[in-house]
Amino acid sequence: MTPPAEPATQRIPVRYWIWLFGAAVSLLGDLTMTFAIGWSATRHGGSVAGLILLLAAAPRAALLLVGGAVGDRFGAPRVLLVSCTAMFTVTAALVPATLVAGEPVGLLVVLALVVGVIDAFFLPSSRSMPRLLVPPEQVPRALASFQVVGVVFAVTGTAVGGILVNWSGLKAAAGFDALTFGVMIVVLLLLRRTIAPPGRMPSGMIRSIGAGIKVAFGRPLTRALLITMTVAAGLLMPLDALLFPLLARSHGWDAATAGLLVASRSLGVGVIAMRILMRGAFPRPGVFAAIGLLVAAIGLLGLSVLDPLPLTFAAGMLSGIGVGTFTGHVLPLLMNSVEREYQSRLQSVVVLCQSLALVVMNPVLGSFADLNGVGITGVCLGISVASALTGLVVLTRPVLTEATVS
Repeated sequence: MTPPAEPATQRIPVRYWIWLFGAAVSLLGDLTMTFAIGWSATRHGGSVAGLILLLAAAPRAALLLVGGAVGDRFGAPRVLLVSCTAMFTVTAALVPATLVAGEPVGLLVVLALVVGVIDAFFLPSSRSMPRLLVPPEQVPRALASFQVVGVVFAVTGTAVGGILVNWSGLKAAAGFDALTFGVMIVVLLLLRRTIAPPGRMPSGMIRSIGAGIKVAFGRPLTRALLITMTVAAGLLMPLDALLFPLLARSHGWDAATAGLLVASRSLGVGVIAMRILMRGAFPRPGVFAAIGLLVAAIGLLGLSVLDPLPLTFAAGMLSGIGVGTFTGHVLPLLMNSVEREYQSRLQSVVVLCQSLALVVMNPVLGSFADLNGVGITGVCLGISVASALTGLVVLTRPVLTEATVS
């Protein structure tokens, strides 16, 4: 991808664009694989699907703080390279495994557990990379560029996921995911000498973890952002892997159509990301983050009451516009609220909070979706109301509404 024209003093380093290419290709495979796992799991019902997604989140949550401390101690690029190699091995091995055994619940359970462990080390280092590759003032645009490129790949990835699942099930998605991790491994090897090595951490692993937690929750702005993101994660993160496939099944749509529904949400995220990339973030990012939650609530309301496919896609896109507005303003605030040497540990706390929210919400939402009188449309309505209430609460917090990206 060619970066947008900009003054030399505001130019994002070339090394970031190289990393972005690898990260976007990897994202293409991840989204394809995530959709395939979610679709395979929902075949066994909402409760089983929620349980499988919980089993992916649980080991990730248990090991994330360790993964963040390891990333800051040994360097995020090095930890990311090891994690990508492990994921390449797992996804490549999944192809013959599914050829022999098919897609039973037991295999999905083992896959969820293994991926959860690897993610505990992969995610903190991966999410800290933009802050390590660009200066602080360019973080909003760097993150927006990842979202823009990510949306292109996400729309492709979910569509590819639906096609691959229809064609040859989980094994086709796994093979494709392995290829994309191979690309990311090559990119990380190219960048290994372009990033300054981490400074020596004077304390042991336990003290390093404690210091990261203290920084994350000891600062008023960082703490408020973490709480808001945790609530939003519990409400909005289950959409792609759990709720959209269940919604598609309730309408009688196939996997390809479900993939397009997920893609419509990603497209909405991309609309906002493109605006931030070209013109920068909106002023008073905390206020616009709250507005994003309110817009997402309207989109979810549409998903709960609309039946025609085009209108459902429009509601999915509107929910994505809201999510993009929220994340596009909250994430840069959060990333710049702590120093560079704490980035992996901060991201480990962020992902831990999100994972704990998913541990609670995935089985709860899956179970509610199975209840007579509630169903998936009732679940979407409930999330809509909760998202709107969260946005209104954010508007009452001066620490968030008055915050700026520096």
